[in-house]
Amino acid sequence: MLGPLKRVTNQLATMSRSSASKQAGGRDMNTPSVTYLWMKREQRRQWLSSSLFCLICSLVAMFATLAFLFVFSSVLLCKADLYLAEDGMFHIAVFSDLHYGENESTFGIPADKNSAALMRQVLSQEQPDFVILNGDLITGENTFAFNSTGYVDQIVAPLVQGGYSWASTYGNHDSKYNLSREALYAEEKKYANAYTQHGPAGTDGVTNYVLPVFPLDTTASNQKPVALLWFFDSRGGSEYQSLPANVDNIDNYVSNGTVSWYRSAQADLQSKYGTLPSLAFVHIPTLAFVDLQAQTFPLVSGPNYPGLNADVPLAQQGYSNTGSEAIPFMQALLDTPGLHSIYSGHDHGDSWCGRWPNSTLPGYGVGGGSSQNRPFLCFCKHSGYGGYGVWNRGVRQIRMSFDQSGSMIVDTWVRMQAGTVVTAVSLNETYGGDTYSTEDGQ
Repeated sequence: MLGPLKRVTNQLATMSRSSASKQAGGRDMNTPSVTYLWMKREQRRQWLSSSLFCLICSLVAMFATLAFLFVFSSVLLCKADLYLAEDGMFHIAVFSDLHYGENESTFGIPADKNSAALMRQVLSQEQPDFVILNGDLITGENTFAFNSTGYVDQIVAPLVQGGYSWASTYGNHDSKYNLSREALYAEEKKYANAYTQHGPAGTDGVTNYVLPVFPLDTTASNQKPVALLWFFDSRGGSEYQSLPANVDNIDNYVSNGTVSWYRSAQADLQSKYGTLPSLAFVHIPTLAFVDLQAQTFPLVSGPNYPGLNADVPLAQQGYSNTGSEAIPFMQALLDTPGLHSIYSGHDHGDSWCGRWPNSTLPGYGVGGGSSQNRPFLCFCKHSGYGGYGVWNRGVRQIRMSFDQSGSMIVDTWVRMQAGTVVTAVSLNETYGGDTYSTEDGQ
């Protein structure tokens, strides 16, 4: 009985191998090892196909994610333009010489709290359209490397909480052994509200840039601005981690490279838009401020030029008595059509405004020309509780308005922390002849 069964089994096995051979395209599959290898190759082919498909899907997903992140980051990094308010005006609050981080082991922390309280109070009372931090944000020589840029977060906290946008210039105390301008800028740019920009190659310092202000009804990207806001880095201070520590070794004036950029950028904008009214912000004043203070004394702080005049003589850009290092910058400012006024801090005891003097004497800087073509010079008010001086703190306000012809009118005043408004003036063609209250808040 076993013989026929064996034959039947052998026949079935032969038929099975024959069928498998036909399915394999006629390959010789008579041995178990060949069958095993063929099955492994089929499995590997299927695995490779599946893996390749998964890889392609992963790459597509990765590129889609990168594209999303690029678009998202672009939205965050690209600033909207500045526009006039609904009333057709543009109101700027200028906080100067905040000096956060000064003597943090003693009076520094309470001083910074007082500065923050002043910022919140003035912002609440004035509700400006834009804020400018005009230099010496931090007393860098009193900070440590691990916490120096962290003071930026404290400085801008009232602005972020109030939804205000801002732009900065940097001062001589913003570059010290434990604080660099580059690090300060990097920290500031973490905030979407910060319009501060880094100057292009060829400029010196960091904060050399221009911001256009557009009409409220602007619908196209090529709409003509109504005004320009220029920002300049007057530098000063000491190099980061340079020994001996905190010994000033950076030139304290707007460099010739920056002047070249400014002349070129101003010419390009004029070629594109024609003459536009503009304001300029720079921390350390030029010698023209010294000239004006000397030539109008004792009229500065009087009824024609109201404001505090306690730093006499004031400190200016450059090292020599004549301030000759800053002459190229001063000449570039005077050569700028439409430049209305220049705003500086640095000298905590001054807060007056005047017209650029008609200085022609040796050692008196740059002047001449029609008085109507020379810009106004204004000191900001010492705003922070750090920094030298015991004068009451306040914040300069600037309101730009425009008539139907596009001409700009500028009114300015100082809002004191006590809530009072002092030295409210109109910087127009009759300024210097008009009389105002001499109340300066002191």
